[in-house]
Amino acid sequence: MDTNPLVPWMDRSRIADRAEKLRQDYQSFSGQKAGPPFPVEALIEQNLGLTLEYDDLEELIGEPDILGALWVEEKRVVIDNRLLDSTEGRFCFTCAHEVGHWTLHRDLLVSRGSLNRRGQAFICRKVSAHLRVEWQANTFASCLLMPEEAVSRAFQQYFGPDPLVIHNRKPCFSSTNLPGLRAIDPALENVKEIASWVIEAGKFSNVSKEAMRYRLEDLGLLINSTGADK
Repeated sequence: MDTNPLVPWMDRSRIADRAEKLRQDYQSFSGQKAGPPFPVEALIEQNLGLTLEYDDLEELIGEPDILGALWVEEKRVVIDNRLLDSTEGRFCFTCAHEVGHWTLHRDLLVSRGSLNRRGQAFICRKVSAHLRVEWQANTFASCLLMPEEAVSRAFQQYFGPDPLVIHNRKPCFSSTNLPGLRAIDPALENVKEIASWVIEAGKFSNVSKEAMRYRLEDLGLLINSTGADK
């Protein structure tokens, strides 16, 4: 994990509190319930007063594999236009990630003069997720799009109050997904299906199955005891 002193450690609960405060601020500002699905594009442009743009970031910045960027001084968020052709979950998560940088990090970087020569504070790549600043922005995005209470309520609708513990990589029986009848073997190969059921129950229509899987694990609702990731 990055130990850059410009980005102090912040635990999950504090990040979740900041995300929830922003959610409440949006509800007060808009007079509307803040999802799910959470209207992250409206938040960026209406509540935060940032400009949201779409561009070829590889060409614009001259570096490959960039998902999003935030120009703090210009109050401008740019999402790589390739994400417009991908799943909505990846696009919305990247937008929420940039909101995380704006909320958690902009004052710190501006006050310490850490903007780079182009005034560009953050360039976000998937391969940089292990860095502290990126982990914090990812955690913020997860909390904003998938608040704990809503996720827990959706999970319990299908799976009850206890966590699902994954002991096997492959399922021992086939899943049943019929009206009024649902059953699933909580095996590693089924985690995306588990996530999709939670997405459906909670109406998290702008969240990917991968993001929901990690959120369920973060909340202790899905426990992987196999020692394998996939």
